[in-house]
Amino acid sequence: MNNIQTLGTSADYARITRSDLKEGRFFSDFEGQAGRNVAIIGYDVADALFPAQSAVGKTIRVRDQNLQVLGVVARQGSFLGLFSWDSMVAIPLTTFRRYFKANEDTEIRVQVDSKRMPEARDELRGLMRRIRQLGPELRDDFEINEQATIREQLDPIKNGIALAGLFITGLALFVGAIGIMNITYVSVKERTKEIGTRKALGARRRTILLQFLIEAVSICLLGGIGGLATAWTMATVAGKLIPALPIVFSLGLVLFGLIASMVTGIFSGFAPAWQASKLDPVVALRYE
Repeated sequence: MNNIQTLGTSADYARITRSDLKEGRFFSDFEGQAGRNVAIIGYDVADALFPAQSAVGKTIRVRDQNLQVLGVVARQGSFLGLFSWDSMVAIPLTTFRRYFKANEDTEIRVQVDSKRMPEARDELRGLMRRIRQLGPELRDDFEINEQATIREQLDPIKNGIALAGLFITGLALFVGAIGIMNITYVSVKERTKEIGTRKALGARRRTILLQFLIEAVSICLLGGIGGLATAWTMATVAGKLIPALPIVFSLGLVLFGLIASMVTGIFSGFAPAWQASKLDPVVALRYE
C-alpha cells in the first residue's frame, strides 16, 4: 500500500488521543518498552489488507519487518485529506527507532486539565529547554501548540465560509421569494373572475387567503425538495470522487431546508393572497 504513515509512539498514545478500537487492543507499556514487533493499524489499512476478515493476529510487513497486528482503529475519516488514523500504522517507539530514522516531525502530546493550561505551558517550556540544553540567551527551537490555538486559526475560516453561505442562501431565498410573489400576483389576476364568483357564492376572505397561501407554499416546497434532491446527488457524487472531503447530509438540515421553504412561501405569497381576499365580488365579476 502507498501513502501509509508509520508512527512510533508509546502505550499512552491511545489514551491521549481517545481513539476507539474497532477490534483488538493497543500495545501495552511492557510491549512498548521491550520493542516488540507489534502494530495498531487504521481502518483503511485493515480493509485493504484483510478485507472481509479480522486483522487481529495477522502479520503485516513494514520495511522488510514482520509486525503482528494487535488492534484496528475504528473509522475516523479525515478533513480534506489531512492526518487520519484510517491510513496509519502505529508501532512502539523503541521498535520504530530500530527500523526507521527519526525525522524532524517529532512531537510529544500532553493531556492537561484546561484549568491548568497556563501553568502547564510554562512547565512544558521549561522542561523542553532543559532537555535541549538551551541557555537563557537562546530562543526556543520548538513549538508548543494547543487545541485552542488551532481552533482560533480555523474559526475565522469557518466563520467566513458560514457567512458566505448565509449570504448566498439569503440572496437565493430573496430572489426566489420575489419570483413566487410575482407568480402568485399573476395567478390572482388571471383568476379574478373565479375569485369574484366564489365570493358571490359565499366564500369567506380567509378561505381565499388560505387558498393562495397554500399554493405559494406548495410551489416553495416543491422547489425546496428539488433543491435538496440536487444537493444530495451532488454530495453523493463528491463523496465518491473525493473520499477525503467531509460531507454531512443530516436529517436536521433537510428539515431546516423544508421549513425555510415553507416560511419563504408564506412571506412571498401573503401580499397577493391578501389582495385576492379583499377583492370586491362585483368588481371581480366585471374584470376583463
